[in-house]
Order: sequence, then structure tokens, then C-alpha cells
Amino acid sequence: METFSRINIGEGTTIQRRSTINGTVEIGRSCIIAPNVFISSGTHPFRVYPEKTIREQERIIIEKEGDLSSLDRPVVIGDDCWLGVNVVICPGVSIGKGVVVGANSVVVNDIPDNTVVAGVPAKSVGSRFT
Repeated sequence: METFSRINIGEGTTIQRRSTINGTVEIGRSCIIAPNVFISSGTHPFRVYPEKTIREQERIIIEKEGDLSSLDRPVVIGDDCWLGVNVVICPGVSIGKGVVVGANSVVVNDIPDNTVVAGVPAKSVGSRFT
């Protein structure tokens, strides 16, 4: 699926090699994005017409709506976040200010400010300030 890109990256944010950012994504200031991070606001339909193949579902949506923009679910990452190596941020996720995401984690839900998360799916393992 081709996403409708609008990527904003805050001042002082660094993005390391082989990271991929697709779609509608806002990344705050002073973030650290480690190598191989994948962030995307786009997805493929697989439940809209479950009796159809994924590609057929996309074709039907394009015929009805003109494009696939209805599948775009923006991602927002707050200031001062650190996303470890190989992290995946799924469509529609909002990550609060000061969040740390451990290496190899898959973030499928919103994360509150200053939370440290890890795992698949990512879950809270602590706070930056305790």
C-alpha cells in the first residue's frame, strides 16, 4: 500500500541508518531513533471484505473512495523519546514525551509520558523517573 506521506521531524532529532518512516508521522524534538526502526501510519485492509484477498480489498476501497487514504492512521511521537534498535511503531500509535522503547519491541498501543516499554507487544517495564 502506498501511504499519503506527511512526515514532520522536530529539531535535534536523529534518525540512524536503515530506519524507515512511512505515511503521516510526527516526531518531536530531541528524539533518538536507533538503526532499523520501522514507523508507518499505513496498513492493509484484511477485515473490510474478509472473503476477498487483501489486494482485492484494496482494489474495492480504491474503486469506492478513489484512494486508500482512509487506511492512513497517523503516528505521533513526543519530544525526548528514544526508540531502540529494530523497534516497530504500528499505525495509529501515540507515544508520549520522554518515552523509551526497548530494542526489538513492537508498539501497538499508545504509551503515556515518561514510560519505559519493551516486548512484543510492548508493555510498560517502568518509568524514567523511578
